[in-house]
Amino acid sequence: MKKALIIFFVIILFTSVLSSLTVLAAGDDKDFWDNNYVLDESLILTDVQIENLNAKAAAIAEEWGCTVYIWIVDLVPKEYDKTVDDVEAYVDKFFYEKYDLGYGDDKNGMVLLLETGDVPGERDYLFYTQGSCTLIFNDRRRERICDNEIVPLFKKAFDNGNFYKVADTFYDITKDYFTARSGDAPSLDDDKLFSFPVDKAALAPRGNNYIIDETGMLTKAQIEALNTKADKLSKKRKCGVYVWIVDLVPERYVRTANDLEAYIDAFYKKYDLGWGEKKNGMVLLLETGDIMFERDYQLYTYGPCKLIFHGGIKSSILYTHVSPPFYAAFDNGNFFEAADVFLDRAEKEFASNFISGLVTDFIFIVPVPVLIAWIVCSRWKRKMKTVKLARTADNYIPQGGFKLTGQTDKFLYRTTTHVEIERDTSSSSSRGGGGGSSSSSSGRSSGGKV
Repeated sequence: MKKALIIFFVIILFTSVLSSLTVLAAGDDKDFWDNNYVLDESLILTDVQIENLNAKAAAIAEEWGCTVYIWIVDLVPKEYDKTVDDVEAYVDKFFYEKYDLGYGDDKNGMVLLLETGDVPGERDYLFYTQGSCTLIFNDRRRERICDNEIVPLFKKAFDNGNFYKVADTFYDITKDYFTARSGDAPSLDDDKLFSFPVDKAALAPRGNNYIIDETGMLTKAQIEALNTKADKLSKKRKCGVYVWIVDLVPERYVRTANDLEAYIDAFYKKYDLGWGEKKNGMVLLLETGDIMFERDYQLYTYGPCKLIFHGGIKSSILYTHVSPPFYAAFDNGNFFEAADVFLDRAEKEFASNFISGLVTDFIFIVPVPVLIAWIVCSRWKRKMKTVKLARTADNYIPQGGFKLTGQTDKFLYRTTTHVEIERDTSSSSSRGGGGGSSSSSSGRSSGGKV
């Protein structure tokens, strides 16, 4: 009995290894990839499941010119599993390039790598893109598919180990996105690009409208509430703050961040938005989409607003976890709350910038000029080495002495002193001469002072 069990397990192991080798050998055959888009090295999927997935992938490739592959492995080798870049390099080298995959000359395609692991903690996945797919499925949209935002489709199925459901959901989302983005859009200078009727005269600063809702998702009361808040903020800060809600931005204008910015810029200029000569203002674009995956948003700034609402501040408003977070309201489809949170955050950033501006002005107006003056005067003082008390005149005579070339006497002034002569009125005397004589009985003669 024991021997029979050993033989049974050996046969099972041999069959598994043989099946794995068969799958790998099939992958090495280039003809295999003509009609197959799924490589299951873990042998988790059934033949029927692989057939269903291949049918969906073939339909996407035929209609949209993008091949979408599923690669299921047990574990990525440790030397390629340290960073995301390492895993991408692994997929690129040992799958995409090895089997020469992709559609057309630019090898347009995507790969969903599913790492099943022996335990749930070892499971992981990677969304890899190549060719023009990289422009359409940018980092943000790849995250929205995989990182628990498509609830409960992708992430929940993956966490539960239902890898067929994961792959099936991935193909459905990809198809929905391509379908929603289909159709050619007018150029930026075409009047038909923004076909939604907007009353240009009603838009601020000419009017009091700051909310442009092309989807009809907001109620009249919600639009009035947002307009009141935006009007107060805009007039206070001399900066037009607008919210623009659309269904979908045309696919040709979402391939890169620059394309989307050019699209919003064309809207901003067509309807002459912004305050003052510099058209100071900002636009929050909310793209609602038909499904959560298609939702997106962008904050566009124009004029002096760019100095305040730079990249870091934009991220602070739109991506931080400060309660209530903007992105939570947006992802839940509550676009009124998302717009309301945005206006509140914008006011806080304006106020914060005003206070920091006062502090900066004080620093530069008082201490900084005094410090600069002290430094300059100190340097001048150090250069004037002869300015000090000297005990002799040597410091004031040039080396080698000096030569006297002329001499003159010049009478400058004189001083005269007057002294009054006192008179003695008690004795006889004769005037004149300054002296006198008198006779006495003794016959002597004596001189007297006057």
